[in-house]
Amino acid sequence: MKVIRHSRLPIKLISEDPLTVDMLNTISINMTFTPTKGNGTSPWELWVDEYGEWFSPYKKNKNQLELFNEN
Repeated sequence: MKVIRHSRLPIKLISEDPLTVDMLNTISINMTFTPTKGNGTSPWELWVDEYGEWFSPYKKNKNQLELFNEN
């Protein structure tokens, strides 16, 4: 199988590789990983959207003053 979808949420997982039990287990472990302080990023930040942009569920607040330039 290469496509699975959630039965209640509008989510589809499409893979170019077969979705084996091992692959699905790896995805599950990755998504439940909680980084410790100073040890990596959120698992969501490792995903890329359909436009090739890094996905981050944490949207910046345009009204928030940034004290430091992160570039």
